[in-house]
Amino acid sequence: MSEKKEELTMTFDPHTIEHLGIKMYSTLPPVIAELISNAYDADASKVLIELKDNDIENKEIIITDNGHGMTFDEINNCFLLIGRNRRGTDGQTQKTRSGKRFAIGKKGIGKLAFFGVAKTIEIETVSNGLLNKFLMDWDDLKKSTNVYNPVIIQYNEKTSALDGTKIKLTRFSRKSKFQADNIAVRLAKTFSIFDKNKFDVVIQHNNEPLLQVENKLRFKDINAFYTWNFPLRNKEISDYIYQDNIKGKIIASATTVPEEMRGIALFSRGKMVNQHSFFDIKATSFGYAYLTGWLDVDFIDEWEPDVISTNRQSLNWDDDRCVELKQYLESVITFIYNDRRNGIEEEKKKRVKNKTGTDVDVWINQLPKHEKSLATKLVKAVISNDGIENEKAADLVSYIQDSFQFTAFKELAGEIDNNEISDVSLIELLRDWKIIEAREMYKLAEVRIQAIKKFQENIENDAKEVPVMHNFLKQFPWLLDPRIMNFKDEVTYSRLLKEKFPDATDIPETDRRLDFLCQNFAGYFFIIELKRPGKVIGVKELDQALEYKVFLEKHLGNEYGHNVICYVVGKAVSENSVARKKADSYMHSNDVIVKTYTDLLNAARNYHQEFIDQYEKANRH
Repeated sequence: MSEKKEELTMTFDPHTIEHLGIKMYSTLPPVIAELISNAYDADASKVLIELKDNDIENKEIIITDNGHGMTFDEINNCFLLIGRNRRGTDGQTQKTRSGKRFAIGKKGIGKLAFFGVAKTIEIETVSNGLLNKFLMDWDDLKKSTNVYNPVIIQYNEKTSALDGTKIKLTRFSRKSKFQADNIAVRLAKTFSIFDKNKFDVVIQHNNEPLLQVENKLRFKDINAFYTWNFPLRNKEISDYIYQDNIKGKIIASATTVPEEMRGIALFSRGKMVNQHSFFDIKATSFGYAYLTGWLDVDFIDEWEPDVISTNRQSLNWDDDRCVELKQYLESVITFIYNDRRNGIEEEKKKRVKNKTGTDVDVWINQLPKHEKSLATKLVKAVISNDGIENEKAADLVSYIQDSFQFTAFKELAGEIDNNEISDVSLIELLRDWKIIEAREMYKLAEVRIQAIKKFQENIENDAKEVPVMHNFLKQFPWLLDPRIMNFKDEVTYSRLLKEKFPDATDIPETDRRLDFLCQNFAGYFFIIELKRPGKVIGVKELDQALEYKVFLEKHLGNEYGHNVICYVVGKAVSENSVARKKADSYMHSNDVIVKTYTDLLNAARNYHQEFIDQYEKANRH
């Protein structure tokens, strides 16, 4: 009696191969991902992916793992069975054979992935000292009706080889070269298993150096700016029954994220189950282009019925359990988007302060009540705009602050004050204002040029510091320093102390008088001591000025202690060597700055003449 001939059998609906093989796996990375799943579920610790394309007409891919391999019966009853639920329904069978891993393969259609890219599949597997090798051909399979018998090359041959499986793909549809780097990155985006469970995957492209597949490749070229690590709790995030079981990281990049990585990807048991998404959040704001990340939601693999799609690219979001998960994720995204935006705004404000010396919030709070709202909206339109980089934002905010001295600018901006200021309206405002600004600056410069001429006349006549020069500079303080925004005229020590420290009783008082005490937006104090235009500044005047500065530094407190600048204005520093040495020393340490009236006159004339020259030039064109 003849021995029964063994054969391998695949039973299928012809349309199944077409739809689940070819159409679902038309590119190489998903195909290799399925083979990685198989190796992982076979308890492999090492996987080698060989990409061979030196001969472009005869390309090969060979995937070798050191898992437990398959017996002949397992090939027939498990591997070749289409649609087999690899995990069963009880908790025990969801583990791999070793019991050390949860299986990540589930639908039992992964073997069809091969035919999405290659027409011939050769599988060689060793289990318990027995070798089996067989061939599957796409052309032969298509000719079959419901039953396909792969070609057996070796059957239960004894071998000393270690357990494991080798799969070779040939006869590729596409003739392009393999992209090893791209495959490695795509695998890292599909799995989160490469840095744990002793699972080592490397790619060998021809004779190039080995390429290690690592989880960190998932965010290759992502320039992390902020990160949020999970589990994450915040009062703005909705409560969710599984929130403490969710692990992962969400990243706000310093630059825009590639479109396919925008949003949150979901993983379960080490494999992606939902592509990057913002779920039902309408991510129309440019800020969403900076967000990416992943979350592990392993608990969904325990849900019955199953909510994971066949190709593991999305969940069944109509399922009530998924609806609850989505609501939680939406609250997470909303919180992170707002948290990132607030952080960016604070960063831009810091950049403005570093660049201009002005604290934006302090400046706005010092404005009259009716102007605060307008200034707040204008500044926010700049600093909350993700498309405006920090340096540009600092320039624009500084420009807005400078322009706020003009009534025409505030009237122009006020026309859009009733509505939220959009990017378009802000651009139109600044564009229109540049035209108006030139005219306003011309008017302003004309007035100031007349003041400068009168200032020159007073200097030439050696006008008395009190009341002539004092009153003149009181009317035109910008002649002293363009930074001076408001000042107190002829303030005494006693008045200053009473205003700053109304409850203090142990601070010594004196009625020594300061000509001007000025304060600008950045918190700097300027002490201005005036002498007659013909008065030479000597040791006495220098020491008196230093005394004023020391007094203020001591009694104004830490808030202003290092921001006191003292000016002495006169004809020039005395020729006395001691006076000159003191003046040089005080100037170098920034303790006392000597200004001559000629210096003030020239600086004012040069600063304002530039505006008139520019305006007249613009009008000529």
